[in-house]
Amino acid sequence: MKDAKINVYKAFISLIAVFGIIFITSTFAQQPETKKTESSAPDRAPVKTEESVESSPVKPPEDFLSAGQNIDVKSEGTIGDVAVAGANVTISERALGYVMAAAANVNINAPVGNDLWAAGAQIFVNAPVSDNAMLAGSTVIIQKDGTIGNDVRIAASTVDIKARINRNLRVSAANVRISSEVGGDVEIYAQNVSLDPGAKVLGNLVVHGPNEPIVSSGAKVFGNVEHRKIESTQTTGSSIRNWFGGWFIRFLWITVLGLVAVWFSPVWTDRVATAIRAHTGKSFLIGLLVILAMPILLLLLLITVAGLPLALLLGALTVVAALLSAVFVSYLTGEWFLKQLKRWEKSNVLKIIFGALIVTLVMSLP
Repeated sequence: MKDAKINVYKAFISLIAVFGIIFITSTFAQQPETKKTESSAPDRAPVKTEESVESSPVKPPEDFLSAGQNIDVKSEGTIGDVAVAGANVTISERALGYVMAAAANVNINAPVGNDLWAAGAQIFVNAPVSDNAMLAGSTVIIQKDGTIGNDVRIAASTVDIKARINRNLRVSAANVRISSEVGGDVEIYAQNVSLDPGAKVLGNLVVHGPNEPIVSSGAKVFGNVEHRKIESTQTTGSSIRNWFGGWFIRFLWITVLGLVAVWFSPVWTDRVATAIRAHTGKSFLIGLLVILAMPILLLLLLITVAGLPLALLLGALTVVAALLSAVFVSYLTGEWFLKQLKRWEKSNVLKIIFGALIVTLVMSLP
């Protein structure tokens, strides 16, 4: 079973690498004609820095799109949807729509009118969320004012829930503490689970892990309490930390590399993506053949003194292609995702951010 998982993972990595070869072949073998129009460069959503965000608050009811070091979402009135990425992200004013945030530190200090999607090392929900919340991080804390109107799904190392959740709760973590009311069922995969005084679960409580949940005398579960023992989860905490660390590093470097590509050469980035999209099958087969032949070619070159420099050059190009391939796969994935949302379809920056988020999460699945 372990070998099968490794083979599947290698196959997926190979698939990513294939698109890297596509990028090389499509860039140098095909040079599509560029028609001169009034605006030859694709539209690009402005990337706001910390200074521009603070000095130029969003005019309502516009959507808020930003990427930078420190992002503080403010407005003189109300905001529509929010999509932000940075080192530190704070939502300081009410958003009527979705909030999508990716950062090392995410603070939700104002109400969210629809779903909340957040990924980061530390996530603090300090204000109500009208619909669902999907949170992934190392530490996730939902404070007393952070009421969730619908379902909650969390993947983290440490989870502390202090606010009411109107419907169901699903958690995968090392340590979970609940001290509030949950209106539906609770299902948790964790090493340690505790229900503090004041906690209420109106549905069933199901815990998967090595230890039974600790339910204090001041807590109450109205449904059934079930403990499904899993002996292999004694390393749950370190496994989740390792998973999150690996995911965050992959997300960060793909995002940074992608933003550099679309910022300095948006036309080239769009041209390569267009070539991949237009000739996916043919390019995939060519790239697959190149990948299969490359190790043999490198080996033959390495055993000859004259071929050593060429082998090093080809090896370096292969590594670069593999890195850039993840960028273009993320770009196309983000393009598809934004088309489904029917929003921000012309923003290359958001294509990279959301595409990198989706691709790295898929790559990180166990």
